[in-house]
Formats: sequence, structure tokens, C-alpha cells
Amino acid sequence: MAKSLRVQTTKGGTLRIGDQWNAINIIARSQTHPLKAVCELTENSIDAKARVVQIVRRRSKGQVYLEVSDDGEGLRLNDEGEPDFASIATHICDSMKRHLDDGERVGVHGEFGIGLLSFWSLGGELRMISAGRSGKLFEMQLRRGKKTYHVHSVRGQIATGGTRVVVGPLLDSTRNIVTGEKLVRYLAAELRDRIRNTGVKVRILDHVSHKDLIVTPREFEGDRIEVGQKVLTPYGGLLVELYFRDGIGGGDGGVAICKDGTRVLKDITELDHFQRPPWNEGRLEGVLDFAALTLAPGTRQGIVPDDRFDDFIGAVETLEAPLKEAIANRELAESDRASRQILRQVHKAFVSALRELPSNEYLFFDIPKARQSLAGGTLDFKDRPENGLAAAPHRPASEDEAATEPEEAQCLFPLEPGPLATVRIAPRHPRRRPGEACPLTAIVRDQSGRCVPEPLDYVWRIAEGTGRIVGTEGNRCGVICEQVGEVVVEVKVTQGQNSATDQVTVKFLNDVPESEKDNGKGLPSYRLEHEQGKSWRSRYDAQQNEIIINSAHRDFVSSKTPAAKHRRYIGKLYAKELVMINFAHESPGEVMERLIEITLRTEDLL
Repeated sequence: MAKSLRVQTTKGGTLRIGDQWNAINIIARSQTHPLKAVCELTENSIDAKARVVQIVRRRSKGQVYLEVSDDGEGLRLNDEGEPDFASIATHICDSMKRHLDDGERVGVHGEFGIGLLSFWSLGGELRMISAGRSGKLFEMQLRRGKKTYHVHSVRGQIATGGTRVVVGPLLDSTRNIVTGEKLVRYLAAELRDRIRNTGVKVRILDHVSHKDLIVTPREFEGDRIEVGQKVLTPYGGLLVELYFRDGIGGGDGGVAICKDGTRVLKDITELDHFQRPPWNEGRLEGVLDFAALTLAPGTRQGIVPDDRFDDFIGAVETLEAPLKEAIANRELAESDRASRQILRQVHKAFVSALRELPSNEYLFFDIPKARQSLAGGTLDFKDRPENGLAAAPHRPASEDEAATEPEEAQCLFPLEPGPLATVRIAPRHPRRRPGEACPLTAIVRDQSGRCVPEPLDYVWRIAEGTGRIVGTEGNRCGVICEQVGEVVVEVKVTQGQNSATDQVTVKFLNDVPESEKDNGKGLPSYRLEHEQGKSWRSRYDAQQNEIIINSAHRDFVSSKTPAAKHRRYIGKLYAKELVMINFAHESPGEVMERLIEITLRTEDLL
């Protein structure tokens, strides 16, 4: 018995529009951005090689109208020498610009044949006027939501000589959006490079608000990032113009994507592929221009994900490594500048606090205080520059050197010295361990700074503290103390009727390196170390007189903004280290009491 064979047949055909008018309706309504519609009309003028484009916003009979006119080449003419409006109206989605040869396509952007339909998002009617071969003007009228068009001749002339497009009355929903100032801002960004590259002048006359404006291509205010200006790809070059963004958040920041000078996307992070550093950190702004991109026809703002788009992604990815390095270097420099500023503010606060507290309790750092001058007056060290506090306080070379050089070698002036005027004890900030003798030397000078020779009478004494004078010999003496604390030593020098006095504070500390015995320490500076996962916030480096702060600690990271919060955090670490250094052997309760004592006196200044 023979089996029956079932034969399968395949049917097919060509896709076509079932309802052309419905398709036009869908395309027209897909373009909803009124400012983008004005941009489309402006680009048509630039494609027509216009040198001047004039956009006029005016009111007539209570309605607002928008007019775009140019001095370009006008519309292509038909066989009768008239503007070929029929071709425009009947070739939607088949732009005449698509059929230009390669030479004619240079600088021309239109390709979809749907630009005029964008007027639906602006107003109720579009009228386009252009001249024929004889100079006679013709006008085409299109109405929003209507499938017919009308062409007729009109009288008059176009002031600019090219093409004139009038849209209006503007819709209620758009009349307050399409203003002169908003157009300037939008076109300055949207057509930034097209305006710069073509040199076209775009002028906006807003007769409603009485403003005359010029569209100036947007300029970025940040510092240019040197990562190369062009990345070559199989589909052409990716033009790169990137800047560090000065402000974080707000404004028109972000890295825009452009196609041959026209902005396609406001920010590259609108693409899911670039929702990652460095693009989404808010540190960059600028333009990435790739002329080969294929645009989504409906909105003219989307990008078709094709081979060209993949090429674009690959080119942008090559920029990421050098960008991250540039950002890291920038952040390092910014951190250094911020650290110097914070250091000055912190020092100012702690100098003020330590002046209020007993100096015999806070021994470790030498803070300048008001003292008697060499001639008996008062010097106020509050007016000293604060940036000198990060290192050992400044001292004239002659002071400490006088303790070791022969006195004769100091008298370098050929003139005879005058009478006694001043005395100075050296060194100025001596430190010793308890029980060690500290040698001091009195240097005597006249009014001009010359050394005053002997004979002079010296009287050394302990002005404050429990120390004692040992080994007095003229202008030299020693001082010793058996316990931790401060000893204020005073010398009085007399020559006949003249006398002068000076004082110096000798600090006796448990641990004093040899290099620090005759050199006082000012408030420490600080530096950052990045130790991820470590629990320590700060520590003190006695050798460098620095507070080391862990920049990877979660508290440091959370304090970064605002600046005042970060400054207070640094101040708290300073207070902690100051207390730990001065009261390391005290009970936890006493340490906490001292911490409150310090923070109370610094918080208002931080």
C-alpha cells in the first residue's frame, strides 16, 4: 500500500505599509521635543550652507509664532524652475539628501526625510517659503494632523535671501518652552561643534521678551584632559574632548555623545554599558564625537546597536585606563591642596586652644606665646604666620650657633659696639630628660645688633618650676629638674645703668631623642596613608612630627563631604593624638577628660 506524501508549501512576500497616513502620524508624533524640532530646522539651514541663521519669536494677534530663516542655497528646483516642494511632501522617509554623492554629502546631516514632521511638537501649522529660478517666491503649507499640503506663490522677499520657515501658532504646551534664552542654551550644547566647524552665525530675536541673542558654542570650564584627541577605528575616528568637571552635580555636566558635531545623547551614562567608573563618577565632562554612528530615526537621539556602535564602545574603552590614571593624579593634587588648607585651619584652632590651657600640662609641642622682648617690650606671637607651625618654630641662626661658636667670631662689625640693649637666651626651645642638665647661653647685643663685650654682670634664676641652676659661669649656666615638667629660666644682664632680661622655658620629658634636645616641635603636619581594611584611624610619627591618617578608613570616607565635616574629623584626630602624646601614662578616664578639654576649645574654630 503506497504511502501518501504530504507536500509543504512556503508562502512569503514583501513588507509594506498598510496605512501610509497612519505611519506618517506615528512618525510625526514620535518626535515630542519642541527644542529638538527647532534644532532640526536650524540644521536644515546649515545643510543648505547657510552662513547666517536667524530665529525669530514673535507675537501676533495674541498668538506666538516661531520663524527660522537663513541665507543658504534654498530648496532644490524642479524642472519648471520652482522649489521642489512636491518632492519634500511626497518623499517622507526618503530624504533627497540620501541620494547625494559623497562630495555633496560632506557637511550634510539629513538622511531620514522626517525633519519637517517635527513641527507637530511645536505648533499648528508650518509654512516654508523659498525662491524659484526667477526669484519669485513660493510657499508650502502643512497643517498639524492633516494629510494634505498646499503650494502657492507669494509676494515679497526673504530678507536673508535663502529659505524661511514659520511655525505657529505655538501650542499651549510649548510656547513657554521655546523661549529665546532656552533656545540659546539648548542649541549651544546640541549644535556646539557644528556651529564651531561651519562658522555659521545663529542669531535669536525674541520679540516677546525683547532680547537679541547669539548662540555661542558651549565651552567647558574645567581643565582639559590629555588622553589624545582622536582614536582611530575601522569606521573612522572617534574625536575626544574631555575635561575635569569643576563642580559635582547639577548643571549641564557629563560626557555627551555626538555624531559629526550634533549631540545625540546628553550623557554617555544613558547607555547601560557605561554605567561604571570613570563615566558615572561625576568627574568628567566633554564630548565624544563618532560620525559613523547610526541614529534611531524616530527621536534622532537614540543610537542603533550595530557594528558601528560596537566599534564606538571599543574605542571608548581604550580611554578608560588613561582617564582613571588622570583622575587619580587629579584627586591626589586636590587632596594635597585641601590638606594644606585644612592644616592651616587646624593649627589655628589648636594654637588658640593650647594658649588657654596650662603649658606645664601640655609639654610636648612648643606653641609661641606672648613674651617679653629682648629690650623689655612685649612680642605677641599670635600674629606669626601659621604655616610655620607644622615644623620646628623659626629661630635666627645666630641664637643657637652662639652656644657653640667662640664669642669673638660673632663680632663681625668693624664699628665699636654701643651700650647693652638686649639679651637673648639660646637655645630657644630646649628639651631634656629628667635629671639631665641643660646648658644655656646668654647673648648680649647693642641697639644695632652688635655683640657687647665684657665686663657684664649676669644673674641667673628659676622664674617658674621646681628646677635648679647649676654650673653658673658668666653668660653660661645649666639647669636641671628631676621630674617631668617645665622650668622657666631667667637671666638679667647689667652694664652700668643699662640692663636687659630674657626668659626661656626648658621642658623635661621622659623620651627625648638626641636630635630634638635643642630644637622645639611645633604642631605636627599630617599625611594620608591608604590602608584598606585596617581599623586604625590615625597614629603619630615622632621622627617626622607627622600625624598619619588612614584615608581608607570608613570614617574618613564618610567625612569627605561637606568640607566642614571633613575638617572637624581631622581636628578630632589631632585632638586624639595630642592627648595620647601628652597623657600616654594616664588612666583612660583622665585621657577622656583631656580629650573633652581639647575638643571643647577647638570645635568652634573648626
